[in-house]
Amino acid sequence: MRIVQLLPELDSGDLARTTLDFAGELLRLGHEAIVISNGGELVPRLTLRGGRHIRMPLQGNPLWSLRLVRRLRRTLAELEVDVVHARGALPAWIAWRAWRGMPADKRPRLVTGAHDFYRKSFYGAALAAGERVTAVSRCVADSLQLHFSGKLNQPPRVVHYGVNTREFDRDAPVSGQWQLRLLNQYPQLEGRHWLLMPARLEPGQGLIPFLRMLAAVVSQRDVFGLIVGDSCAGGEKYSRKLEQMAVELGLADRVLFLGPRRDMRELYASSQVCYSLAEQPEPYGRVAAEALAMNCPVVAYADCGSAEVLQRCFPQGLVERGNPDALVETTLRILDQPQMVRFSDFTHEDTAAQTLALYRELLQTA
Repeated sequence: MRIVQLLPELDSGDLARTTLDFAGELLRLGHEAIVISNGGELVPRLTLRGGRHIRMPLQGNPLWSLRLVRRLRRTLAELEVDVVHARGALPAWIAWRAWRGMPADKRPRLVTGAHDFYRKSFYGAALAAGERVTAVSRCVADSLQLHFSGKLNQPPRVVHYGVNTREFDRDAPVSGQWQLRLLNQYPQLEGRHWLLMPARLEPGQGLIPFLRMLAAVVSQRDVFGLIVGDSCAGGEKYSRKLEQMAVELGLADRVLFLGPRRDMRELYASSQVCYSLAEQPEPYGRVAAEALAMNCPVVAYADCGSAEVLQRCFPQGLVERGNPDALVETTLRILDQPQMVRFSDFTHEDTAAQTLALYRELLQTA
């Protein structure tokens, strides 16, 4: 099959990484993988794997983007594509307008994909206009049903984002050199249990509940908190607020703000517990899936995208939102009674298999 994926940018974000991983799996299985986007830092990795990239600014003002419709229609016709998979609201809107203007016997099959919660909008409804619609989680699928039920041809198909287990390989040992470098830089970590919180340093990411939980656990166990994530633009004030709060909670020598890191595989593998505590339910559980893939137990709220991953792989880590005591108790139980993580169904091979099955099903219909 010749597959085209559309997305705003092929940058370092979750959507771009998922697109790249899926393209790699397509190529490995002998299909053709083409990505249309405004470019980004992952383009060289796509082309290195044998994929093709076509630059098109699928972002910005939707009305301004109308000028792209004819160009995209011509490109799809020239490529003789089998399936177009448009990821996100604006790419779906542009793709749908281009697709419906093609002769019915010559146009590819159209799949649209939702990776976030979308409210009703002029072009957001295009997410529901695909011949088939995918959603990254059950909660996103339910949101589509709620807002766009009149547009959907059939219920959205839930296809969770998969973890690249070549990158997050639990069987590959953590380098002794990595451990030595980290402990040389942060000697206070040696001999302690690490509680890992990957999150951007901005309001709503669950950092305050994490610090309060950490303060309670520190009084009972020899643990150390690691907060990994960058601050948003202009977020220095909030970062200082978090650091001051850590001091007030008595955590000055029990928590580190590590900033953005490129060694998440090693941090997941070396931590005793990882947390996903966003204050609003997130659409999918990338952090939870990556940590569980590395055999690291996860604690997350039971009403979010992460919960769908934990329900299959580590239900012991689910806690009720708004219950700080449950965060502490669950953490202590995991530390005292380590339990097996059963990671399955969330690899990028699983994602590719489910998506390709959807494509084949669609190609077999009239």
